[in-house]
Amino acid sequence: MKRTLGIAILFFIGSLFIVGKVAAQKNAVTCQLGFAFEISESKNWGYKEPVIVDVTPGSPAERAGLKLNDIILSVNKNGTYQQSFETIASWFNLEDAEMTIAIRNFEHSFKEIRLAKDCRHPNAISEAQLAPVFAFYSLEDVQDRRFIMPVTTKANEAALFHNYRSFAFAPVNEATRAIDERVNAIFIRSLTAMGLTYNTEDPDFIIQTYYGFESNPMFKVDSPTYGSYQPVWRYDMRNRRAVWVPVYDPSEPVRVDDIAYDLEFGYRFYDRKFMEVGESTLIWESEVKERVSGRYTLLDYLELNLPLMLLKFPYPGNPTFAAYQVKHLKYNYTGVGYNMDDLKTVVSVDAGSPAALAGILPGDVVVKVQGQDFNHSTRSLTEGYRRFLAETMSLRDRGTRYTDVNGFEECMFWDVSKYRQVSEAISNNRRYSTAFSYLFNFNQYVDWNTPTSINFEVDRKGNRLFFGISPHVVESTHILVN
Repeated sequence: MKRTLGIAILFFIGSLFIVGKVAAQKNAVTCQLGFAFEISESKNWGYKEPVIVDVTPGSPAERAGLKLNDIILSVNKNGTYQQSFETIASWFNLEDAEMTIAIRNFEHSFKEIRLAKDCRHPNAISEAQLAPVFAFYSLEDVQDRRFIMPVTTKANEAALFHNYRSFAFAPVNEATRAIDERVNAIFIRSLTAMGLTYNTEDPDFIIQTYYGFESNPMFKVDSPTYGSYQPVWRYDMRNRRAVWVPVYDPSEPVRVDDIAYDLEFGYRFYDRKFMEVGESTLIWESEVKERVSGRYTLLDYLELNLPLMLLKFPYPGNPTFAAYQVKHLKYNYTGVGYNMDDLKTVVSVDAGSPAALAGILPGDVVVKVQGQDFNHSTRSLTEGYRRFLAETMSLRDRGTRYTDVNGFEECMFWDVSKYRQVSEAISNNRRYSTAFSYLFNFNQYVDWNTPTSINFEVDRKGNRLFFGISPHVVESTHILVN
């Protein structure tokens, strides 16, 4: 269902205050860890054990080094094998401030991690939580979007993937050596990032690839429907940005004469050590078939899409397709926690944070940030934000249009040629209540001068105090795949 920006944003901001009131009635302190898990039913990876399936950007879990697909072996020394979801979740509350989690992944058979909880006033909302609320100041920095790829996967249920530590490649064909070596380089880059090791001497498994890229003889560049399909966006993991790719959405019907090329790529992993001694046993296979709409080479396609395909390994999820969700967040972190009932009031300051080092204290009431008034109410803040969205839509680049996970269909980046106009609009705090744009003012389109420090003016028990805070620019990306 299509959702209008005005209604959705009003609900989103309003919901912050509802959540805060409920929490305040129940607890004096609210603690967060910042990850989600599920009990694995995969015979290949963490069977009957919890596997991490989501990590919140900027959370204690991310700071501690927990990653997607990590298998949780124990919580506070309690073994997790064949324990229920509810039992394991209850163990997270046994310690007040921190806890110990033991994990297994490709890099470690057993590793204990001490995880400090993020505990704060129940009404406090952090800058990491506020950045997505005010994402339309800089959609370039806060993205939550989905896409699908026609990736099929097959896994040998007898293979225990956590045993594998190293890989190498099947001998290349001399006729295709140049392209094979380029493809192998992508595998090396992606698999070593997972913790595996490239080892030509004694690898645990061997990688074999196959591919095809054929012109469609029925393609007609003058077809009346050519160019009428929805654009397809994929995520570039190397450059941390979404990019348009000239392929058709796998869920969309396409006329055969609108298809320029048919692309096929697949890879197989063969066990050398653990299944049958002296034999190569197939343990994993993944394949993609795409309909290409224009000029695109196989290598261009694989540079972008092969790393995404490999995210299905070792915890494949759906075997018939791949559904991705990209969570990207970049913002200015000062460490201030604002009161959800009154976003002017500081209710918490993270220990050792830039705000704490500058001297900001709980109870301070923010009067101005970067000279912009903070004298907003919930209503004025919401109305100003809605007005800003409506009146600056013409400053966005329609060529970047996409629909985010909340169903907003008019998500667009700022037009590069109109950055000055955008910064002028954001500086109009009286009309738009844009003081929270400081979360993104390292961008020229938010603040033309891109300051390296943020000036806070606060009221402390009737006294006006001024602080210069040097924020940390925090950036993280998580890609969930099923």
